Amino acid sequence: VSSVKTVEFNNNKKKVVWKSSNSKIASIASKSSSKVTIKGNKTGTATIYAKVGGKTYKLKVVVVKKSAYTVKHKGYATFYDRVSGGAANLDDFESTYLTAALNTEDYMNNMAGAYLLVTDGNGDKVKVLITDRLPEGAKGDIDLSRKAFNKIEPLVTGKMKVSWKIIPLPTSKPISYVFKPTSSVYWAEVQVRNYRYPIASLEYYDKSKKKYVALQRQEYNYFTAPSGMGKGPYTFRVKDVYGHVLVDKNIAMNNTCKPVKGKANFPY
Repeated sequence: VSSVKTVEFNNNKKKVVWKSSNSKIASIASKSSSKVTIKGNKTGTATIYAKVGGKTYKLKVVVVKKSAYTVKHKGYATFYDRVSGGAANLDDFESTYLTAALNTEDYMNNMAGAYLLVTDGNGDKVKVLITDRLPEGAKGDIDLSRKAFNKIEPLVTGKMKVSWKIIPLPTSKPISYVFKPTSSVYWAEVQVRNYRYPIASLEYYDKSKKKYVALQRQEYNYFTAPSGMGKGPYTFRVKDVYGHVLVDKNIAMNNTCKPVKGKANFPY
């Protein structure tokens, strides 16, 4: 809340008429023929309309409270070579993204699988996926993979001050679900993958109770149903740390570790 964002039309020389659907949530602080500055006033969702050349364009704006998920964090960055599986069980993504381990306090605050933009003191930046936990790190500290560290700093430096913040994972694919191979009707563990923003909760719809039941997240980035979830297929409700919600129906249990795709991903 109380933050501003500037939006601009590229290569536009025509007059633009800007309007907010709800100025109490997001108002237009300033505007020009091609640029608008939007101010977040209170939590909620609004739409910014831009009318230009007989066409109307829409921009959805979500205003959230300042929290650990919206602010910039500061700490020290080091690098490491991992010799075993990452704590978040997301090693499959290492061929696609640069990776890192995050200190325990931040990691345990729903940050397993988060995509971060890390900036050093010179303004050099690198994007990393959190696939591991840094047990000895203080709050704010991050342990980059050797390749990620070397993107912004010579390895000889060894340790440097950095800041980092959450950014959306650049994926066009939907979220997916991975079941532990030992899952059954009586006990199950499910992992959510490929999410644009960190996951806050996973629930399944209990047909007998006719309500959603929350699954407990483990340090190793799986959600546990200690008494099982009954006979599938299942309906899952997933919420990210910004309050976006996805509901996937007819998700069948798969004990081969093959991801089961949902229908969508969280909005950018």
